[in-house]
Amino acid sequence: MLELMVTLTVVAILGIIAVPNFHTFMLNERRDSVVDALTASLQYARNQALNLNEKTTLCAGQPGISCTGGAWSNGWQVVQVPAGATTVALTSHVIQVASTAPTIRAVNTSTAMTFGGNGLVTFNPTTVTDEFIQVCDSRGSTYARAVEVNSAGYIQSSSKVGFTPSNVALTCP
Repeated sequence: MLELMVTLTVVAILGIIAVPNFHTFMLNERRDSVVDALTASLQYARNQALNLNEKTTLCAGQPGISCTGGAWSNGWQVVQVPAGATTVALTSHVIQVASTAPTIRAVNTSTAMTFGGNGLVTFNPTTVTDEFIQVCDSRGSTYARAVEVNSAGYIQSSSKVGFTPSNVALTCP
C-alpha cells in the first residue's frame, strides 16, 4: 500500500510539471506551423513565377478562385494568371477558427504579393515596399514571430521570438 501511495505521488508531481510545459509546447507548435506554412507558400509562389516566367500571387483571405483581398487570419492562396488565360489556383492554406488559433496580420497592410518572372515582388497596395506578416497568439508580442518579404523577393522568417528577421521588436494587437 505504501508503494502505491509513493507511486501515485510521483505521478502527480510529474503531471503538475508536465501539463504547463505541454501547453506551451502546443502554442509554440501552432505558431511555428503557421509561420512555416506561410514561408513555404511564399517560396512556392516565387519559384513558380521564376520557373514559368508568369506572375504568381499570394493573397490573403478565404481560398477561392480569385484574390479579392481579405484577412490573413482566414488563410491565403497562391494563384497564377497566365497571359490570355483565366486564373489558376495553385495552392491554398485555410486557418481553422479556434480560440487558440494564432492571429496573423500584415504590418504594412498588404493583402497580396505578386512575384514577377524575374522574382521581384510587388505588393497590394503598391505603396508598400517591404512587408512583415506577424503571427501572434494569446501570449502576446514576446512570443510572436514574423515572415518578412522585401521588394527583391527575399523571404525570411524570424528565428528569434518577439522580433522580425531584421531584429525589430514585434507588437501584437
